[in-house]
Amino acid sequence: MRRAVGSGLISLGVLGLVVWLAMRRADEVGRAIDAIPASAFLAIVALHAGTLVLRSEAWRLTLAAVEGRPLQRRAVYAANAAAFLAGTAQSQAALPARVALLRRVAGSDAPRPAQIVMADVPIFALELCATSALLFASALARLSDWWVAPAALALALAVLGTARMAPERCSRRPMLRGLAVLADRRRRRALCALAMALSALTVARIWLVLSVCGLPHGLGEIAWLWAALGICGLLPLGPGAPAGATLATLGRESLGAAVAGGLVLGASSIAGVLVYGLVVAVVWLTGRAARAPRSRPLRGYR
Repeated sequence: MRRAVGSGLISLGVLGLVVWLAMRRADEVGRAIDAIPASAFLAIVALHAGTLVLRSEAWRLTLAAVEGRPLQRRAVYAANAAAFLAGTAQSQAALPARVALLRRVAGSDAPRPAQIVMADVPIFALELCATSALLFASALARLSDWWVAPAALALALAVLGTARMAPERCSRRPMLRGLAVLADRRRRRALCALAMALSALTVARIWLVLSVCGLPHGLGEIAWLWAALGICGLLPLGPGAPAGATLATLGRESLGAAVAGGLVLGASSIAGVLVYGLVVAVVWLTGRAARAPRSRPLRGYR
């Protein structure tokens, strides 16, 4: 209870800070937002919705390696829809919501809660590798902060290597079956392809947000903002996480434009989650109606 209250207070504090900065720099923020075409914002929302679809496919692939058989796509997508919706309010609520709903809709086919949690580790490790590679490329281009990129890359490879060896070294521990996707060559290749596509859409989304808000949008800025978004997502910042990450990385360049960029990132994230959830709900209800038995008229009744 105390932890939930503390997380809520931190989230409100971050939102209050963002609102205060937006009001203080209302002219700059307004000009930056007014300069964003509606088509660009729709493209940003579509890119985020695409990342949610790819993330769901990647998660379904890792879950399939646990028991050797894939779960129903509609069950995985529904569980992720609830997780994404919960994550817009507080990122720490996403994982419990995902586990609970997957256990509910998949029933006996769902893996154990610990296995579901561990199934996220390979995806996280591959995303960390992609972020580190982008940081490494930006460091080579600028020849500055040379130690950050190798350190991040070494950390990502260490996490990935540990996750790769864990299923073989600890095969008797059921909890580690969530890492089994890394021991399967076919599924591992598919997961790497999904992770690359997911990273490409994320980079494109960040680049588009920075460019339309008039912020620097080189490799370094994209990489640092991507890393900051991941770090802020782990903290109890709530809906203010995108704005906090943007301010932390690009606030020195232009405070008003950074606030606008954070607001656009946050708004597009919420809109993308709502689009994803709406599509999943429609597909779920359509499939449920198609499977419902049709009522038969009583004999002798016309």
